[in-house]
Order: sequence, then structure tokens, then C-alpha cells
Amino acid sequence: MPRNKVAWRRFVFVVLIIACLALLTVSLRESKSGPVHSIQQAGVSVLSPMQSWGATIAKPFEDGYHWITTLWSAHKQAESLAAQLQQLQGKAVQFQEQADENARLRALLDFRDKGTFPAGTGFVVCRVVGKSPTQWNAWAEIDKGSADGLQIDQAVVGATPDSTDNLYGKGLVGKIVSVTAHSAQVQFISDADASVAAKVQSSRAEGIVEGSVDGDLTMNYVERDLKVDPKSIIVTSGYGGVYPAGIPIGIVSNVGEETVDTYKKIDVQPFVDFHVLEEVMVLITPANATGVTSSATTAASSSTTKTTKNSTSTTATSAR
Repeated sequence: MPRNKVAWRRFVFVVLIIACLALLTVSLRESKSGPVHSIQQAGVSVLSPMQSWGATIAKPFEDGYHWITTLWSAHKQAESLAAQLQQLQGKAVQFQEQADENARLRALLDFRDKGTFPAGTGFVVCRVVGKSPTQWNAWAEIDKGSADGLQIDQAVVGATPDSTDNLYGKGLVGKIVSVTAHSAQVQFISDADASVAAKVQSSRAEGIVEGSVDGDLTMNYVERDLKVDPKSIIVTSGYGGVYPAGIPIGIVSNVGEETVDTYKKIDVQPFVDFHVLEEVMVLITPANATGVTSSATTAASSSTTKTTKNSTSTTATSAR
């Protein structure tokens, strides 16, 4: 029985092939008005409306499928563009940070080149890595220390983002009050315990600029009869040996005096904005450099003396 089915299928297959070949041959040989062509045209006439109806019915489904695939593709493209946008925004922030840092460093270098510092002064550029968390103290931690030539009581200057070609934004920051091998602490001149010997640049009136708990600067001990005009520039006087003379501190914002007072009370607006300070320069003056060299020489001499004494003691013991 299975063999008969297989044979029958083969027979039908062969008959269909022969019929197709016969119809194809007749269709090619007869004219367009022949019976085969007539049957073909009649079939087309019958099936054409059905094909049109089928296309019409299938059109909404085709459009829906196309809409879904387009929406999915747009969603994927939107995700890709959003990721690219985030990357570009991150790079833009990074480039802006680098540009701002370069601007601040250029301001520091400009201050170094145009500032009135003693001849032979060296400069160590440091990054601020920490600041006082309370308003009771005004200090900053920097990323350089004794290994870089820093020591206590060295003056520190800086430049903030408002720096321009003039002095605004560039001036005295403070001094080093503690130091380790690779870090140091800088006391701001706005600290309540800070004081700087200063003078008014125009009238040469001298006094002491002192900080306060709220961060304001006041110039005290200026004689009442000395002329001090608002907008006058305040600079260091050089007294005390910590701050070299001529470093800009700030500008006179207000001059107060009472008839019963012996001294004027002068409010000073600092050139440097301590709240946004990110880089500073430590001044290594020739006196500081000599101190470092002298300390090193003294230490070396002490070491040599100890070595000599030890050698002498060893020789004496051997002789005994």
C-alpha cells in the first residue's frame, strides 16, 4: 500500500509537469486571441478585484507594522543620541574645567611677572586641597610641603576667577602656619588671629590689617590726621619679616573716624576672594632660601661632627 501511494504521487507529479509544459508550449505558439490567452485574461479579470480587495484589507496591517518598526527604530536612535549627548556634555564640562584652570594659572603667572616681589624670589604653585569647615577659622590645606621647599611663615599669594589685567582678583592670601613633607596649612589674612603690617599706597599711611570671625578685613592703628581716601590700594609694608613689601592686599571700602578716637577705622575689601580660591603661589624669598640652606648646612655639620666623635671613640676603644 505505501508503495502504491508513492507511485501515485510520482505519476501525478509527472502528469502536472507535462501539462504545464504543454500549456506553456501552446501559449507561446498561439496568437493572443487563442484559447489559452483567453482563459488567462478571464482569470486575471476575476482575480484582479480580489487582489485589490486583499491589498486594501492588508494595507492597515502593513501600515501598523511599519509604524511599530519605525517607532522602535526611533526609540533606539533616541537612546543612542541621548548617550552621545551625555558623553559630549561630560567632555564639555571637562574642557570647561580645564579652561578655567588654565585661566587661573595664567592669572597667577601674570601676577608673578608683574608683581613687586623681591629679586631672586622663587614661586611654588600649589593646589588647594582643603579648607576650614567652620567660619571661626580661615585656612586652607595645600598639596606641597617641606619636600618642595616650603616652611612656616612663608607668604602666600593667589589669583581668583575675577582676575583681570589690573590688581583685582590678585593679591595676598596669607602665610604658612604648619607644614609636613607633602602638605602645608595656609592661614588666610581674613582669619580672626591674622594681622599684616600694611600701608596705604597713595598717602603711605601705615597700620595693621586684621581679620575677623566674619571674614572682614580692617586696617587699624592709622593716625587720624593722615589722609586716607576710599578706593585707595592697601599693600604690605614689609615690616615683621613675613610678608615682603608691596604685595597688594585690597582696596579701601570705607573710612571711619570719630573725634574721640585716636586712630581711623578703615574697612578693606580684599583683592582675593577666599571662598573660590583653588590655586596659590608660595613665595620663597632669598631670606627663606638662605634659611633652608642654613638649616641643611647645620644639619649636615651636626651629622659630620657626630660621625667624627663616633670614629674617635671607636679608635680609642680599639687602642685600649
